[in-house]
Amino acid sequence: MKLCPQSVRRLAFLSLCFVLITVRKSHSTFVPGRCLCPRMQPGVRGQLKELTVYPKSPSCDRVTVIVTLKSTNDPVCLNPEAMMGKQLIRCWNRAHKLGRDVTLCLKRRRRGRGRQRQRSRQRSRGLKRKASSSNSQ
Repeated sequence: MKLCPQSVRRLAFLSLCFVLITVRKSHSTFVPGRCLCPRMQPGVRGQLKELTVYPKSPSCDRVTVIVTLKSTNDPVCLNPEAMMGKQLIRCWNRAHKLGRDVTLCLKRRRRGRGRQRQRSRQRSRGLKRKASSSNSQ
């Protein structure tokens, strides 16, 4: 049986395509238990030193959020579904989209506290004025 060179080339090309497709499919399959964070916390207290966000990958089916605390220097894994994790992911994405430094995400602001302090100062000043005006009469 005689094989023509053109048939041999086609067969080799098809074999190569099959091998490449098989290798590509095997790299993209999810293997459970390969994530960086086996246990996650909903949030942390204290000042953050470093933030790293890893997107979904073939080895892990979820977004991974890792923060390092200034006090302990230990990395802590945050739950990306929890409020703090969502805020940090949103800030991370915005910083990368705008080309800004991610360290701005580490400075957490407390909402509402400044307004309450200003209101209480204004109220206390008003009370002092009323008391001083009633004493002068």
